[in-house]
Amino acid sequence: MLLRIYHHWVNSYRGIPHAIWFLSLVSLINRCGSMVISFITLYLTQRLQFTIEETGYVMGFFGAGALLGAYLGGRLTDRIGAGPVMFWSLIFNGLILIGMLEVQHFWPMCATVFMMSISSEVFRPANSVAIRQSSTPETRTRAISLYRMSVNLGFTVAPALGGLLATLGWHWLFWVDGLTCIAAAIMLRQRYTAPAAPATVPAQPEEETAAAAAGDSPFRDRPFMWFIAFTVINAVVFMQILWTVPVFFKEAYHWPEAQIGLLMALNGLVVFLVEMPLIFRIDGTRQPSVFIRVGLVLYMLSYLSLAVAFPPMLAASLYMVIISFGEIFVMPFSSNYVMSRSPEKRLGQYMAVYTMAYSCSNILAPLMGTQVIAAWGFRTLWLIAIGLALVAWVGFGVMERRGHYQEVRE
Repeated sequence: MLLRIYHHWVNSYRGIPHAIWFLSLVSLINRCGSMVISFITLYLTQRLQFTIEETGYVMGFFGAGALLGAYLGGRLTDRIGAGPVMFWSLIFNGLILIGMLEVQHFWPMCATVFMMSISSEVFRPANSVAIRQSSTPETRTRAISLYRMSVNLGFTVAPALGGLLATLGWHWLFWVDGLTCIAAAIMLRQRYTAPAAPATVPAQPEEETAAAAAGDSPFRDRPFMWFIAFTVINAVVFMQILWTVPVFFKEAYHWPEAQIGLLMALNGLVVFLVEMPLIFRIDGTRQPSVFIRVGLVLYMLSYLSLAVAFPPMLAASLYMVIISFGEIFVMPFSSNYVMSRSPEKRLGQYMAVYTMAYSCSNILAPLMGTQVIAAWGFRTLWLIAIGLALVAWVGFGVMERRGHYQEVRE
């Protein structure tokens, strides 16, 4: 039995193009260095003595920069290609991070964080386009999962490494983070080659209809924009795992930071062990919306486990495991849908809008969560999260019944 599971796990990685492995390695190196983001609020409040209000404004500039960066990344990728955009994004991000050490005052810090966020987020649409271009329709969802696995592993390593470096001195944090970006850029320039453009084939009638529906911009593709709206809603639900759930564990359960950190790491561990073999088993058996809706049901169940009066460790463990499985169903198939629907000439713009959906959720999730907690408490927040997941579940179901999941190609 164990041998069969092992062989299935190994087979799930076979057939993925070498370019995808390389892009995932570059992302792993880059994300292992994403330590400044993990500790930016502590750096601002403890090292620079910014107030909580000032720190909040700085992070607001980070969110605004993320939105602009995602949009610019998509436009630039469609104009000059994914490779150059990824390279220069990493170079500029590394230089800005190192230069941030010299910034000591509020408004210069706002401007620097804004520029750092732009340079960082420009990378994401370009990287998604490179994955689409380097994979086949049969391997695309697994390629996305492999990339996500590298990002999750990097985010698992980054806080631990960043905490160690911060104890040695804040300057180490910025230098190592900046140099890992530059190292990833050098690797990318030396080894990555953009795949040749696919041969143009005559469009089938149904493809012509879908392409016409898309118009000249993703913003004119009404089914796609409905998909983005429901994606923002489900992402706000999921992002509570970053912004309010740790606070809940601290204030409601009175757990120390080390225990909270270990429990949060369970999310990355489940995704790392389960996502690839599960995707390998189910990919292609149903259309993406079916699996996205399964994931949303799991989101509902995860927050229900916090709302019900279970013993703390049982409730927290159930939450982390169930929401991790929900993430496995929702995110790879959402990305695959966007890549499949995007016309080749506007692929960067489509991926940019999808990236912006998650940037918006990272602004809305903490704002909504903290305000609800302050007014009505944690249990009300979990019930609202369940309701929002239900709204997204219904929305994706309506799209499915109306046949809005067809692909677009040009």
